[in-house]
Amino acid sequence: MAKAALAVAATAVSLLAAAAPEFVTRDPLKAFIREEYPLGDDYFIHGHEDTVVFRCLLHKDRDGFEGVALSEISIWGRTGPWEIFRKRPDGAFAYGGTGAVRDTSCLESCRTKAYVASGECRWTRGWPK
Repeated sequence: MAKAALAVAATAVSLLAAAAPEFVTRDPLKAFIREEYPLGDDYFIHGHEDTVVFRCLLHKDRDGFEGVALSEISIWGRTGPWEIFRKRPDGAFAYGGTGAVRDTSCLESCRTKAYVASGECRWTRGWPK
């Protein structure tokens, strides 16, 4: 009986997840920093005065699709994890979940304190000093 109830609950959860609308944004960085969608990992952006955000611009020839990958320093081991956004034909970005970026030579960084104050990141290439 307990197994049957558990199976029904698991099926209901998977159906709800499948029916959940795709998260789409014109500004993936803003959505990431303001936690406008359920983040795929345990980042420490919200509620903290300052942290470092990472970005990699994704290109079809190198990554298989156009988009942007975002991450944050608190859980980063120089490989990610990354929040992946695929660019859509209309210019918006669809959240694709947490994933890996094979080539991190695209790495750029920005301090969230500066972003929150100005609404813009001054991206610096490579690992922050």
